[in-house]
Amino acid sequence: MEDTLDQHPKIRDCMKRKVFSVHTDTSIGEAAGLVVRKRVGTLPVLDDEGNLVGVMTIRDIMHYFLPDFVSLLENIDFIKDFGVLESPSPESLDKVGGLSMSDIMEEPVAVEDNSSLIQGLAILDKKGLWDLPVVDDRKLIGIASHVDIVRAFLQEWKISETENKGLS
Repeated sequence: MEDTLDQHPKIRDCMKRKVFSVHTDTSIGEAAGLVVRKRVGTLPVLDDEGNLVGVMTIRDIMHYFLPDFVSLLENIDFIKDFGVLESPSPESLDKVGGLSMSDIMEEPVAVEDNSSLIQGLAILDKKGLWDLPVVDDRKLIGIASHVDIVRAFLQEWKISETENKGLS
């Protein structure tokens, strides 16, 4: 009898293979530009060998460019006028201008490509993440989001439901 765990989709079955990443010496300004141009929320940070060594999220970038705004979001439910906070101050821009990913990246949370969907979803939930880099022996090979994983679950359930109806 075949192992039923091997029959279920793995993270590699639902991950995006085209991943936008940055190098450890990429500046925060370059990373912010990539986030805007490519419309991504998570940037894996790679070393010279292509190993995943860190992660930078859109929230991290916002924290560096608009620290007062992030602080307000965390501390108040409603603000009448956000207008004064819509642009980074010149002081903020000067302060972050020389920072690179190696200065500010977070420790990466990743999953191996043969991990189960439930394991990926559990990691995302436990760590409060939206995107999960996928690696094969530390080499970045993809990224899976909450949406990717839940969609894969729904497809699996729909297929199972259809097969079960055919058996009755």
